[in-house]
Order: sequence, then C-alpha cells, then structure tokens
Amino acid sequence: MSALLGDFLVLIGPERPPAGMADLSDESLWPPAASDSPVRQAMPAPHVHVWMRGDTRVMGHGAAGGLGLALEPSRGSARAATVDPRDAVIAAWVRDGRFAHPHLNGRYCYVLWSIDGKRALACTDAFRTCPVFHAQVGAGLLVASDLRLILRSGLLPPRISLQAVYQYLNFSYVPAPLTVIEGAAKLPAGTCLEWNGARVRLHRQWDARYPEDMTAPQAQRIERLRETILHVVRDYRCADAQGWGTFLSGGTDSSSISGILSQAHDAPVNSFSIGFQEEGYDELPYSRIASQHFGLKAHEYRVSEDDAVAALSNLVRAYDEPFGNSSAIPTFYCTTLAAQHGVTLMVAGDGGDEIFGGNERYRKDQIFHRFHAAPRAVRALCQSLAGALKGVDSRFANRIKNFVHRATLPNPDRFYSDDAFASKHFEAMLSPAFRAAVRADDALRVQRGIYADAQAHTELHRLMYLDLKMTIADNDVVKVTRAAKMAGMEVSFPYLDRRLVDFTGRLPASDKVRGLDKRHLFKLAMNDILPKAIRKKKKQGFGLPTSVWLRRGGRYAKLLTDIVLSDRASARGYFNPDFIRGLIERHQSGAWDHAADLHMLAMLELWHREYIDPIAAGSTTASVSQPQAAPRAVAA
Repeated sequence: MSALLGDFLVLIGPERPPAGMADLSDESLWPPAASDSPVRQAMPAPHVHVWMRGDTRVMGHGAAGGLGLALEPSRGSARAATVDPRDAVIAAWVRDGRFAHPHLNGRYCYVLWSIDGKRALACTDAFRTCPVFHAQVGAGLLVASDLRLILRSGLLPPRISLQAVYQYLNFSYVPAPLTVIEGAAKLPAGTCLEWNGARVRLHRQWDARYPEDMTAPQAQRIERLRETILHVVRDYRCADAQGWGTFLSGGTDSSSISGILSQAHDAPVNSFSIGFQEEGYDELPYSRIASQHFGLKAHEYRVSEDDAVAALSNLVRAYDEPFGNSSAIPTFYCTTLAAQHGVTLMVAGDGGDEIFGGNERYRKDQIFHRFHAAPRAVRALCQSLAGALKGVDSRFANRIKNFVHRATLPNPDRFYSDDAFASKHFEAMLSPAFRAAVRADDALRVQRGIYADAQAHTELHRLMYLDLKMTIADNDVVKVTRAAKMAGMEVSFPYLDRRLVDFTGRLPASDKVRGLDKRHLFKLAMNDILPKAIRKKKKQGFGLPTSVWLRRGGRYAKLLTDIVLSDRASARGYFNPDFIRGLIERHQSGAWDHAADLHMLAMLELWHREYIDPIAAGSTTASVSQPQAAPRAVAA
C-alpha cells in the first residue's frame, strides 16, 4: 500500500511546536495499515520542506496504473516523462513562483513551507479526495490532513461553530471552507492556500468549466466520449488483480467502470456489492447481471437493521466532522467486505451522475421548468389547489404542496429546497439562541455563491457545477474515502479525473439531459458495453431502508429515538425537543419521510459525544461560536 493513508499535522511559523505534537499525526485515528505513515521529507531545494499525501510517483499521461498523481503532457508533447511529484511542486513554487503545478492530476494534497517559517503553500486536489485543514494560531499556521489533529493539538480552542452546525442541518455535511470548529477551515476542492507569515490567501488551481464548444455531429461526439471514457478508466487498472476491486451497485457508473477494467485484465476483477432484504431497496439482482456479463469475481453482502445499528459507532469515528449521509452505512460494509478479501484499493463510480447528467434532480428540474412555461391559468389553478391543502398533513397533500412551492422558485433556490431542512423549520426547530446566531438563508447563500461562480452558459451546467462542488467534493467523496479509510484502504474515482471532467464540459447540455432522458450521450456511448437491463435500470445508488426501519419500531428506531430525544442532546441547546418529537410522530404516521433528517440529527449528537464531550469533561471546555468570514478562492 502507498503512503496515502498517512496523516500529517504541521505547525509553520517562528515558534517551535509543543512537545508531543509530532506524535499526534496517526495516533489512533485509523486502523494500522501496511504503510500507514505520511510522506514527510526535507527537500534538496534550498530552505524548503514538503509534506505530501498521495502516491509517490508522478506518472506520464497514460502510464500503466494511473492511480496516483499524474503530470499531464504539455501541449504538443506526446507523453510526459516520469517526474517525482515532490520535485514538480517544489519547482512550481520555488523556481517558477507559481502557487500550484498546472498539470497535476489525481489524488493528492501537499504542504510546502520555507525553513524560516515565513512562507507556506498548501494544496488539495480537484475534488478534495485528500483534504487539507488549516488554522492560524498565534504567529503560526497549523495545517493538517484531519480536523481531529488540529483539535487534539491543543493550539486552537475547541469552540463549536453554530454557522457550521446550521449548514450541516441543511446539507447533512459541513460545506467547505467551513469546519465545525471555530477558527479552523478546510481548503475547498481544487484550491491552494498561500501564507505569507501573517495572512492566508486562497487560489483556485483548477475548476470545472462548461464552454460547450464541441460542435461535431452527434455520431462523432458519441465516439469521442466513448474513447475518452475508455482511455481514462483504463488508466485506473492495477497490475495486482487480487489487491483491488470495484464498487458495484448495478447502476450505469459502477457497471461501466467494472466492465471496462475487466476488459483490460486477463484475471477476473473483484467486485463488491451491497443489498437489503427490504423490498424496493435490494440492487443485488442488477449487480449480478453486471458481474455475470463482465465475468467479475463478485462478492455480496446484505446489510440488516442490526448491521445499521452496529455501524453507527464506527461511522462517527470515521468522520472528523458531523456527517449525516445514511448511505455511509452500506458504503462502510462494502469496504469492510472488500478488506476481508485482501483488497487495499477500491475503484468507485462517483461523479458519473454529475458529469454525464444522471442525477434525478436534473430531470425534476426540467419538469419544474415546464411548469414555469405553462399558461398562467394552469399555474394559478395548481397554486389554488396547494393553498386549499394548507391544513392537510398527509403524504399526498404534502407532496403536492412541496411541488407547487418549489416550482415557483428560481434556481438555485429551487434546487436547494431539497436540502432545506433547517431553513424550512427555522423558527419551530431551532432554539432562540441558535436562531440569534445564524440567518435562515445562510445555507442558501452558500449555494447561490457557488452557482454564481459557474463558468457555464446553461441552467443544467450551473446545477451540475453546484453538484460537483458540494454533492461530490463535500459529500460523496468524503463519505466513500472516510468509510474506506476506516477499513484500511484507498479509493480512486475515474469519473472525477480532470481529463474526463474537462471533456464533458465541452459537450452541449442537451447531451446530458435531453427532455426527460438522463445521460443521453453516455448511454449511447456505452451501448455496446453495458447490458440493456443496466442501461434501462432506475437509479438507486447505495440507498438504504432507514424509513422502513424507523416505522417498523425495531432496534434502529429505538436507537435513533433514544439519541435525538436524550437529555444530553437537549442540553446542548440547539433544538426545541417538542419539534424533534413531532418529526418522529410525522414519520410514523406517514405524513412525511423524516428518516434522513432523524439520522442526521442522531449523527450530530453522536459526534458531540465522541469528540467534544471528552474535552468538556477535561480541563478545556468546548463552547459554541459563530465563524469568522472564511476567505474565498480567486480564479487561477
């Protein structure tokens, strides 16, 4: 295994680090691994140190393996030479005065600093698969690969950011650059931090763009997309067929990656799939179709309600911030299953929805757009119907009211309303002290800012950009990499390769969603690779039956109810306990599905118990605070 699993904590500045700080980096954060240590070197460049996570080779474009850092060939060059990544980033910073190497592609983060502590640079990759956290402490800069290392350093007071908690209660994660600890920040995806000894400045080293400048006939666009997908995915093959495998849900992304990689190997490729006993949630029949079609060495596991209960304590230790996406449960069991079969590297299909146009929300947005275009009389009739149902609290009535309300909103407000839990229930849910510290539209303002940054001509591409920045970089990548790391392995994401993201940005938006047809061009490009049943399959992903388990009233329901209604949760002063009880009652009655909301609330409480309560019980008291304004990245 490479050194990717290792974590680092660096204090840069004129002061010497406190005694024992160097021992924090890997202390009990993760299970032991074959090479679980950071890559820490003093470099031959004068007066410069570097600390890097990522594979220790830089491979030329198209080099076998393709699983770590890659230097893309310069324009006019057929192939880049093999380069040491440390030399590349040192040269870019010290010799050329650039804040990032323009051709790095892959998963990485690194920190460079002058030996006198007066200058530093920290970078994370395009989708933050290797995160970087930072905080200014005294006259120095604290940089780490895990927020818990900053928390454990004792150099930053463990004050909880109410603004970050509020964002979490809307998105189920804390979006960059915020962190749940006041005074600490995380680098947004594709961003570098430059520090001059006194001030932090952020630079965007790469960003998704949507020029839509590919005007070739559709047949040529199909062929070029197919060739690009095959070329990029094959770069992620591994010589050791037994030491790696693929996530396989039976959807188009995981199936296409598994199929392409299997065609590039003589030996069968390992695939790992998760199912459920509950009707409507089990995707194993589709993953079996894919595994049989491609001749994969398939491994399966069905997650039970008892498994979900057992997973929660592991998951809260897997994430350094509150993380409320319940699909982390099947992800955790999938990586655990892979680890039991000797796998140390998994290849995932995340990103396919967001670059090919497969997200169900894109199709829904087309429907909302058509509602806007309907005659005024039709819209007025629908709004009158929704108004007449105002006092009715049934699932059917609530769905009608929700649709009409969302259809009247512009984007990104309309798109955001899917993730508006705390905003929607601002007055009823949050305590007076919490409401005084935040604004109801604070989470929406985050999405509006990202939406406005999109270099795109069409509504769809602006929404896809928003998803790449938040749903992918802040949610899905975090979910998968942290669950895998808990199992002692690494993850690669071929569909988040910069070459493929750049290419799909050149395609017209209508190649992604045409009418109500999602993944229009992708399905045509994969027509002779994917089985028909997979191409026609309705998307599920790693969804799980938490809604069923909560209504069933078994162990999962009892655990979540006990957590969210506990005296400890109430004493934190975040919520109105009567509102939380009302959520449970509405879910049980079927008026609305609050399973995701209750899981998110439970994970927030468990995170406090794991990381904050032990500090509060010691000599340092944790408190809550609003964050200061975080710096925004400027375009490269």
